[in-house]
Order: sequence, then structure tokens, then C-alpha cells
Amino acid sequence: MSYTIMVAVDGEPDHRAALDWAAARAARDGARLELVHVIERSWGDSADEPSHLLVLAVRSLLDAEKTIALHHAREVRARGPVPAGSTGTVAAPADTGDDIDVGTRYCYGHIGPELADVSRDADLLVIGTPAEADRRRAFAGSLAVRVAAVAECPVAAVPHGWVDGGRGVVVGVDGELQTESAVEFAAAEAEILGEPLTVACAGYVANPLLAGLVPEISLGDRRERIAAEAADRAKERHPGVTVFTDVLDTAPSRGLVAEADGARLLVIGTHDRHGMQRLMLGSVGHDILLNVRTPVVVVRRSGSGAEGAGRR
Repeated sequence: MSYTIMVAVDGEPDHRAALDWAAARAARDGARLELVHVIERSWGDSADEPSHLLVLAVRSLLDAEKTIALHHAREVRARGPVPAGSTGTVAAPADTGDDIDVGTRYCYGHIGPELADVSRDADLLVIGTPAEADRRRAFAGSLAVRVAAVAECPVAAVPHGWVDGGRGVVVGVDGELQTESAVEFAAAEAEILGEPLTVACAGYVANPLLAGLVPEISLGDRRERIAAEAADRAKERHPGVTVFTDVLDTAPSRGLVAEADGARLLVIGTHDRHGMQRLMLGSVGHDILLNVRTPVVVVRRSGSGAEGAGRR
């Protein structure tokens, strides 16, 4: 069964890591790829539609990005078959024998809300996020945070300039229900790649404010149990995957970012919030997306998108 990967593009050559990541995944899984560009609407603009000339320019941009995506997908498929461990099937090739199905669309409005709105039509939304050197600017990287908080499907944030590499998949767990979907997504990804899965539970063993009141051993044991139980669930559903656990005595966001250094992918879960609370991603997810060095997938607890995109 095919699924849809949607990737936001802006035409900047330095921002094409997200497009490459999405195209490679579509080529691997036989997924449909859709490129979306948001024409930014200024706050004082009363027009309901962008100008004709602007639309023509955006269509040209999307055509150019589509050509690049097709070229990258062909390169990926030329390297060899789907990685060992894949339970999915590759879609039938197009006329060239290698092409994936690529569509394009544009939106007019404010980029965060527009991407959140089009995410209803996707099983996985991919966006670029500033590289580490660019995050010194105020609010850099906040787009990924805003979109991941309200998107209707899992969101993959790929740092600008990222180059394919690393090995293994890391998933962060904390014992909450929202991490179960994240573990399933990560385990399915590890199975497709034929690479190990690391289940990481990070946090301070003892809160300084509770020193002497809560035995440190009890907090450490709890995190070990959380990691072990998540690892057992992953092994049960994906018996061919090698699963490791790691308990980190540090701030969760810092620990997970460090654990994912050198990995191919980091997966985290987020609460299925409602109303105004949906505008908040959560402090751990927020900090991870602002300090990401490897692609990160944020998975919501409910909905079929997580399983659809993760089980290929």
C-alpha cells in the first residue's frame, strides 16, 4: 500500500537536504511525493490570491524542484534494491523505468498554518530546519517547532546541509502513551534499513529539589523499566530488529540529541493535544528541534499517519 510524503520547498540550493531526504524515502518505499511551496502573504496584504506573475514564478520553481527530486530518486534506485528487512513493496516504475510519482502544489498565506493545513493530505510531512551554525539568529528553527505542534501527520525535520549517513535509529521514550507510536515508527524504520534500534530514556536520576526525599535508585530503576518495556514491544512486533536500550542521566532533550549523534534518524513522540494546547509541542520536542543535527521525526499518538509512514 502506497502513502504520500509531502515536502516543503523554497528553491534555495542550500535548503535541499529535506527534498533529497524525502525523494530518497519515496524511491525506497514506492511512495508518492508531493512538493509544496507556500507563497508568503504579508500581514497587510488584503488580496485573496497572489499575482499572476508570482504564480508563474512559483510554478517554475516547483518544476525545477520536481526535476531535482526525480533525479535524486533515480540515483537512489540505481544504487540497488530496497534495504534488507523491508516488508514493503516498491511501486511500479513510470515510463522511464525508474521515476517515482511526484506532484506539486502551492499555497498562499502564512507558512506555518498553511503547512499544518496541507498536512491533512499527507502521511509524512518533511520540512527543512536551519543547520547548527544558523541557529544563533533569533527564532531560527522555530518553523519546525510550530508545524510539528499542529500537523495532522508525523513531521520530519531535516537540517539544511545534512548529508545522508550515520547508522541506526534512536527513539526517545518517557513512559507516556504518545511514545508508543514513536517506538512503532522507529522499529519499523530500523527493520526496513536493516539497522539497530536504540531505545533511550533520558532524565536526571534525582531532582535537586527532592534530594533526600526520593531514593535515587527508584528513579533510575523506573527509567530502566520504561526503556526495557518499550524495547520488548519493539522486539515483539519486529523480531528481526536488534534493539538496544540506554538510560541517560541528563536533561531529556540534551541526552536524546547526543544519543542521536551519528545515527541515521531520531524519533520522538508528542502529545495529541486539543484546542490552544495544540500550539505547544512540549519542552523536550521543542528543544530537540532547535538543536537537531540529524533528521528527526515527530510522531503523534493518534491517527493512522504514523503507522502508514513508518510501516513500509
